[in-house]
Amino acid sequence: MAGDQDVAPPNAKVKRDAQGRIVEVVQELSLARDDPDAPAYSAPGEVDGLTARLSAACDWLTARNIALARDWGIGLERDYTFDQEAGRLVLKFGGRRTIAAQGQILGSFDPRDHSFMWSWANPSIRPELCEDAARLKTEGERLGVAALTTPVQTVTFDDLLPLLALAAQDGGADGVYRCMVNGSTSLFVALRLDEAAPKGAGDSADGLLEAAHALAADYDREMLPIDRDHHLQGKQVDLGDFIERKMAIYRRYWSRDDDYWEPCSVGWPSSHDQGAIRLRFTVPHPMGGALDIAIGKNFGQTIYRIEQVESALKITDQLIDWGDGFIWPTPPDGRS
Repeated sequence: MAGDQDVAPPNAKVKRDAQGRIVEVVQELSLARDDPDAPAYSAPGEVDGLTARLSAACDWLTARNIALARDWGIGLERDYTFDQEAGRLVLKFGGRRTIAAQGQILGSFDPRDHSFMWSWANPSIRPELCEDAARLKTEGERLGVAALTTPVQTVTFDDLLPLLALAAQDGGADGVYRCMVNGSTSLFVALRLDEAAPKGAGDSADGLLEAAHALAADYDREMLPIDRDHHLQGKQVDLGDFIERKMAIYRRYWSRDDDYWEPCSVGWPSSHDQGAIRLRFTVPHPMGGALDIAIGKNFGQTIYRIEQVESALKITDQLIDWGDGFIWPTPPDGRS
């Protein structure tokens, strides 16, 4: 699960090493599209009076995400299907394993014009699949909150997530799953799992998870000064010494039969900077060992697979395509 190295972001400058692996991506990011012909949607502004509830909903959804990863292994699914007629979400794993859930559609987000449409405003969605969103609309009408009652609105992705968390929490869902439609549009589904977590799901020796977490944190802590040193010395210095320093650390922490994840670059900001991490947690891997998962404050994530190799814990993989269905909302009360 090392990821598809043939795929690069659109409109990006990509640098590859001799083996074709992506080592550097330069892309200009924008929070809004400057297009005079783009549709004009309402911008409801601040969600007055709901800060405490939205922050609590963000905490709830984060806890639910961790529980779904811990107890069900969600995040490791290879594919999914969502039947919008029946409201059925099915996550597909390796070995024909599946997880099924009933789904309530909360709404859809189009990044091209930063427009969000609540499901109850979409005539193509059956009313019975919009009950969670419609319930929050009723609450918004009572409180006079435009963000909950405006059918189509302009909003940033990050500002949208607390609203989705609140809709799912108030509706009694087990979490929120993000489905991708037509390559870019996000369809948000409040899921209700068909069954309780299997008995013993998520069980793992606490000592294993703590040791795996410490191993991953120590690895990043040792790697960070190398990226910082290169950054401070300037980009014209010879990379050889820096890569060799990284290789020495890599050999102590990793165990692989190939060189796929051997260090071949330096970067700043560094992916090893724990100060840039908003959330870090460790869960059992269904096939043994653990996953140490770090979610960045602004963007990005790092997921290490850690296993027992002979008599020691070692990092054996770094998962690029983990957790595409999760959303990680930031509480609007100012906490990161």
